[in-house]
Amino acid sequence: MAYRCSFVPPHVLDHIAKVQAQQSAEPSPAQRSAVVSAQFRRGRRSTDALPLAQQRMTAEPESVPPGLTVPKPGTGGRLVYDDLNQWTFDVTFIRGEGDPAVAAQNANDAYDRLGTVRTYYKDRLGRESIDNAGLNLVANVNFGVAFDNAFWDDSGLRMVFGNGSGQVFKDLTASMDVCAHELTHGVTQFSANLNYTNDQSGALNESFSDMLGTAIDAYAGGQDAHTHNWLIGDEIMADDLYGEALRNMAEPGTAFDNPLMGRDPQPRDMSGYFEPADPHIMSGITNRWFYLISQDLGLDAATVIMYQTLQNLWPNAKFADAATVAVAQARILARTGLVPRQSPQTVRSAARQQGFW
Repeated sequence: MAYRCSFVPPHVLDHIAKVQAQQSAEPSPAQRSAVVSAQFRRGRRSTDALPLAQQRMTAEPESVPPGLTVPKPGTGGRLVYDDLNQWTFDVTFIRGEGDPAVAAQNANDAYDRLGTVRTYYKDRLGRESIDNAGLNLVANVNFGVAFDNAFWDDSGLRMVFGNGSGQVFKDLTASMDVCAHELTHGVTQFSANLNYTNDQSGALNESFSDMLGTAIDAYAGGQDAHTHNWLIGDEIMADDLYGEALRNMAEPGTAFDNPLMGRDPQPRDMSGYFEPADPHIMSGITNRWFYLISQDLGLDAATVIMYQTLQNLWPNAKFADAATVAVAQARILARTGLVPRQSPQTVRSAARQQGFW
């Protein structure tokens, strides 16, 4: 069983809701976002991913306005829906693959970011869409009212974006790493299918989305391992929280510290590990592992090693399992000249520095 994976961690939303509950008699957008996110988080998949993928690949919008294009199944085409601030999915189909831009900028941003993720996976990693079989990519924008989150819906195989409340977060289509992170949860679903539990398997699930998501974000911005800022979620922060972020892959535990959000609880390495813990918290340990590897090998080499590692893991894999598989994959890739010769040693060294080798 797996959970829907949301971008903004529950401990952040919970803290914001607690602070704002002391300021007004009316429930805040953060309170509502925390409730809705928890409901989706508990929503377990009741069927396997393959039948769902086949349904999504062959499904068409209930209503197609004149002039819009519904991509053929299995082409990796894009479909964007406007949920019209309702708490439901696929309300109005507004843009299909190859259609011109629409008036709503967040719909165009979602469309473009889906395309960037698709291109990266195909051109850099040889993957045909999320499922590696041409799954059409579906985005929902304007989900709910002032919804401070975004998530990959593993049961409906869709990417869902809230508008944000403007108090803590902006519209979540504003960030490349939001889209890349959440769609990578789909890649994990169709490969290792790591358990989304409050242990190392769940932390790895989150971490692989941060690893590959930040690689795509850097690719979109023309950056490398040394020019990328390694922050997750910095572009969706509201104006009053400019400069804060949700996670810092280079230095976990330093992404935010303010009265509204609280203080970043991520430990830097295994010396601070405990469980049970939300997957977003312990993911920082392996996030920094990826950062250290990237500093030595470069972002492209580190990413292909981690992508190949993800393809060869299993649902209850732990940190040490990931390190063992990553070393083996680094050795295979180095033998064929796809990554530097010292890659196995770099992967081991970084894992030892983080405390799980």
